[in-house]
Amino acid sequence: MIESIVAVKLVVRVPCAIIEHDGKVLAGQRSAALSFPLQWEFPGGKQEENETDEETLVREIREELDVDIEIIQKLPVTTKDQGWREIILVPFVCKLRTFEMALSEHEQIMWLDPQDLLSLNWTVGDLDIIKSYYTYLAGK
Repeated sequence: MIESIVAVKLVVRVPCAIIEHDGKVLAGQRSAALSFPLQWEFPGGKQEENETDEETLVREIREELDVDIEIIQKLPVTTKDQGWREIILVPFVCKLRTFEMALSEHEQIMWLDPQDLLSLNWTVGDLDIIKSYYTYLAGK
């Protein structure tokens, strides 16, 4: 029998938060030490085993920003194939329950009017989320 080695693609599910507050939306700038250095993203993170998307998001936002959120609505999932891994971004529109933030993952955060989101240098996956968010806003 001839054996062959088949590479298994890593699939990473990443719930993320479009946090709205006082008519603005939160953007986080990725650390220079991470992949996609200094690009902008919606905060969130990798799902752990046996977590729901919502549980992951609440945990990650608490870890990254030290705030609690309320999830309002799930938006369409975005998938980005990076060859060796596939990133599944699961966006949720959220609002803050607590307001004193402490950054642990991001270089900086910025509150933007929704129409100004595209003025930043976003990761490719987050650009797709912005399109979904604009569709969500148009339907409100």
